[in-house]
Parts: sequence; structure tokens; C-alpha cells
Amino acid sequence: MWGEATEIFDLALMPEQLMTVSEWADANRYLAREASSEPGRWRTSRTPYLKLPMDCLSSHTTYRKVIMMCGAQLGKTEAGNNWIGYIMDNSPAPTLMVMPTDTAIKKNSKTRIDPMIENTPSLKKKVKEKKSRSGENTIDQKNFLHGVLFMVGANSPVGLSSTPIRNVHLDEVDRYPLDVDGEGSPITLAEARTRTFPNRKILITSTPTTKESSAIWNEFKLTDQNHYEVPCPFCGAYQELLFENLVYEKNNPYSAKMKCVACGELIDERYKPQMLPSYRWIPACPENKSDKLIGFQISSLYSPLGWFSWGDIAAQYEESLEDPSRIKVFVNTVLGLPYEESGEAPDWQALFNKSRLENHNPNVVPWMVCFLTAGVDIQKDRIELEIVGWCADKQSYQIDYRVLLGNTTLPEVWDELAKVVDETFQREDGVEMTIQRMAVDTGYNTTEVHSFCRRFHNSRVIPIKGQDSLGLPVSPPRQIDYNKNGKKIGRLKQWNVGVSLLKSEFYSWLLLEQKPEGGYPPCYCHFLQQDQRYFEGITAEQYISKTRKWKKVYERNEPLDCRIYARAAANIVGLDRMKPEQLIRFGNVSGEAPNVKHTQQQPKSERKKRGGMDYGGIDYGKVEY
Repeated sequence: MWGEATEIFDLALMPEQLMTVSEWADANRYLAREASSEPGRWRTSRTPYLKLPMDCLSSHTTYRKVIMMCGAQLGKTEAGNNWIGYIMDNSPAPTLMVMPTDTAIKKNSKTRIDPMIENTPSLKKKVKEKKSRSGENTIDQKNFLHGVLFMVGANSPVGLSSTPIRNVHLDEVDRYPLDVDGEGSPITLAEARTRTFPNRKILITSTPTTKESSAIWNEFKLTDQNHYEVPCPFCGAYQELLFENLVYEKNNPYSAKMKCVACGELIDERYKPQMLPSYRWIPACPENKSDKLIGFQISSLYSPLGWFSWGDIAAQYEESLEDPSRIKVFVNTVLGLPYEESGEAPDWQALFNKSRLENHNPNVVPWMVCFLTAGVDIQKDRIELEIVGWCADKQSYQIDYRVLLGNTTLPEVWDELAKVVDETFQREDGVEMTIQRMAVDTGYNTTEVHSFCRRFHNSRVIPIKGQDSLGLPVSPPRQIDYNKNGKKIGRLKQWNVGVSLLKSEFYSWLLLEQKPEGGYPPCYCHFLQQDQRYFEGITAEQYISKTRKWKKVYERNEPLDCRIYARAAANIVGLDRMKPEQLIRFGNVSGEAPNVKHTQQQPKSERKKRGGMDYGGIDYGKVEY
């Protein structure tokens, strides 16, 4: 007992050592087997590009903010953990770690922070034991000698705006909500907590999303924008590793080599261990150079040998060529760059022609559809909705577009919408299908929307709210049922939808054409017979780069909104999360077309009408997965 107290007393008297974060990590950090593919002692030499960003966070440097915009598979999360360990052991102070959600925080605490403490002897003796009942070592709080680590989700306004903090680590900021319960940006709220500390340190890391809405891109632009250069093993010329210089044989991405921009030699990936340590960081904007702020950008092309190879990168690129959504993911997570969305509306007249319109009765589901969603837009005198069928390769089929007339402050029209939730649709192979998820916009008559959604379980019907600046399709749901004392009183949760992102994606999908040899590419959109007004509606908005806002070019944009909400619902169901083979199993799709007779296009006067819209039928071509 006395010996333990004496050890703690001696530790308290020890002065802060002038060592860098990378030096501390190399001397003290051990990677746990359950949290790393390469367990054992940390070696900065394995990922030398992390050395300078980490060392800028050392307590004796003048830097106050470090920005890291990176691709995936580069170790940036462990770099942030090294800094947290350094603070606990060498520079104790109140510290805050913020991740996109409370769920992400809990997972990180259990799988990374706890193993780091347990496997690093110098930390284990300074952090309170978990068995203590004092609450000083919990999932979201770690007390250590002369300091404390708070860990919160970016969706928690209370956790972001309370105790003063000296150090803040903001991780994956492009997945943060734009606003937290009306109190502002979570980044701004977290940074505000450091104002009373002149020696504050802030680390902001993320893979970027779209150029128009990316938080990490906006932070990075303010810095000197450092890029990593390495020497050619043949001529010694320093250069940045760029995807456009990666060459490989046709249909053989794993033959990839990097072409030197100076001598033209093809560099094999086995030279990486020789090239990466002989680096230099070069600022692209030296006019922004500061002793308080510094920024770094690096792509997955620098991933250490044995991690994410150049062949893996080339293969991922080849797979993404036919799918605009995969191209965006490639640019963001591999190249570590923001994706520039195209917001130019397609010509409605190009869509409104016989080659694009397909002949099929509404409410009949094509055999290859895996699941159905619905997007619902609320107006004063009507409810408009679209039911969409989604295939394993993200092809989409319009199943129906409906207009339910009625005053939306009265219950009758909502009762009509409730019938749609319980409606069944027959797939061509005989399978009975229901709408997996209905997304209802809360932008108008919010109270009535919430009341309607409470009728159903949140696995069937959800309220949504569009956010132009959200850089992902949907953000995690937020509780909205509270009493006046702030206590949860219900289960209703609302999802925020990145409408700008999804509109740009939808417009890129509308530009896809049927393959010359027959069949359709992934993400192709199939429509029922519709009139001119419908196609004006789905192309009713255009993105204006100068103002970074969407502008109506046609007055009635409800068809566009309904499609975007149905797409958001598909994301929640798992369209972007599940692999094609998983979606096929999920939808119980047989993989071959049944022997179905399709109806021929009817004369316009005989077509079935719903809500004033005309419908015909579909003539299916070959569908490829």
C-alpha cells in the first residue's frame, strides 16, 4: 500500500519530458493483438508519413491545430491514439475525443483505447483501474494522473459544451451532423472548449466526402496543404505518388507499377520500404504557412507494403468504373481527396422519349428487385410518394408514383398513406413484397409527420430531414421524443438526409445509358410511362457552384424529392452496406427471370391513373449482376 502511494507521489513530481509523440510511441506503445493486424511494439518507421503530423502535436511545439485529410488503410487512427497515450503519460491535461456517434465512441473505447492502456505499461499504472466504483474508468471517461479523457459522440450537445478542455481530437469529421440540436457545428462547439488554454492542441482527421460539403476539406484549405514526396529508387527524383502515374496491364490490375515522372522507369511496389522513409513534406500553399496551423494530405498509395497494395487500388478503381457512387468512394477513401459533384440537371426531354420509358403495369415488381422503399413528400393539400424497387447492383425500378389528395392537417389523407405502408406488391416470380422502409419528409407539417410515424415501428416508417451540407447519404438517427425536463419519453428518432449529395448522385445515374450489347449498367434508373411534368419534376433543380446551393429550374420538384427520400431509405435498409450477393439473398432473388408475359403499352386513354399521373408498362431487357 505504502509502496504504491510512494510511486504515485513520485510520478506526480516528475516534470513533463521534452519528447515528441513519435518518440513516446516508439518507446512505450504496444499494439494489442485484438486491435491490430501487426501486434507488438509500435514502430513509426513502418508508417513514416505519420511522424511529422504526430510530432506537431508534441507539447513543446507551437502548433495549435493539426489537420490530416487521408485515404483509408494508413494508420491515422493509431496516430491519434498515440497522441492520447502521450498526453496521459507525458503531458497530462483535460482531453476530449469526438467521433461521429456515441456508438462509434463505445466501439473505439472497447477495441482501441482500453487495449492500448492495458498493453502499454507506462499507461496502465497511471489510469484508474476499471474495477473501481468511482466512475473514473468507464466507456466514455478515463481518469489518469493529473488529467482526464472524455469521449463523446458528435451527436451529443451536452458532451461537446461543458468542461474546459486543453486537447481535442476530432476524428472522421465529415461524418459529423451539421448541427447539434440547434446549438451549431459540433466542430465549433468542441473547439470552443479550448479557448481558456493558450497551449491548446487540436487534431482534426477524416477521409473527405464532397468538395461542396466536406468539413475536413474546408479545414485543410486554410493550411499550407503539405503533400508527401518520396524518391524514385532508380533516379532519386522526389515526387508525389499519384494515381494517374499508376500503370497496369489491361484486365490485370495486380500488375500495377508506379511510373517515375522523371526517368520514366516503372517502380515495383517492393521498393516501398526503401522509398517511404526517405520522404519530404512539401506545402502546396506556402503562403498559408504558419507556426500555429499545419495541414497534411496523403493517399492510400502510400500504404505500407503488405497492407493495401497498388494492385488492390487498381482493382477497386476498375470495379468502380461503371458505378458513379463507387467512383466517389474511390476518390474519398483511396485518393484521400474530396469528390466534386456534378449538379447539372439532365435534360428532361432526353429522358422523356420512347427509348427511355418502359412498358409495364404499375405496382408489379420486376423479378430481380431485392427490396422496396418509398419516399414521401408533404404539401398543404396533398401527399406525393414514390415506391422504388432496388436491385443488387443499385439499378432502380419505379414501381408507382402516387398523389394522395387531401388537407394534410386532417387525418383522412394520413389514413390513406397508412394503407400504403401495409400494401403488398407481387414480384414477377410470385413473391409477395412489402415496403421495407418508408421515409417521410418533415419539412412541412412536422407535427403531423411525427404523429404519423409514431403509428409504426421505426423499422418500417421514419421521419427524415434534408440537410444540404451533410456529406453522407444519411446520418445516424437522433431522438426527438423528450419531455420538458429533457427526459426521453418515446422511441421516435429522426434521420438527417444529405439531399445535395443524393441529388448529385441521382443526376449522374440519370445520364447512364443502356449497353450497346443489351442490358443495363449498375445504377441505371427504370421509369414507368410518365408525362412531361414528371420528368420536369425529377430534373427540377440545378446546383449552382458559385453559391453552393440548389436552385429550382422548374417549379414542381416533388418527384425529385420523393426519389431522393426513397434513395435515403434504401441506404438505411442496406443498399450501400451489403454486397450484391448479400442483397440477392436478402431479397430471395432466384437469379433467373421467370416466364412472364409483359403487357404491351396501352393507348394513353386506357392507361391506369393514380393521382392524375399516367402509367404504361415496361419491356425488360437483360439485367446483369
